[in-house]
Amino acid sequence: MVVSDDETVYVAAGTTRYHEYHECQGLSHAREVYERPRSSLPEEFTLCKLCSGAYHLDPSDGPMVTASRLEELDPDDVG
Repeated sequence: MVVSDDETVYVAAGTTRYHEYHECQGLSHAREVYERPRSSLPEEFTLCKLCSGAYHLDPSDGPMVTASRLEELDPDDVG
């Protein structure tokens, strides 16, 4: 999915990653999540690797496997 500039994206406080989906696992531990139009984000913001499809979680992964795989990622990659 390509996010247009006027679509709502989701940003965890204190990060420079944005997410296409509020349900993204990359946001699961965020204390605060803000809805923003894509066009309002500074240029340095990048799309989360989970949302972009660059990193895949298996649908059969349970919460512990998902948490383990997320821990393997650079925190800056998932925001």
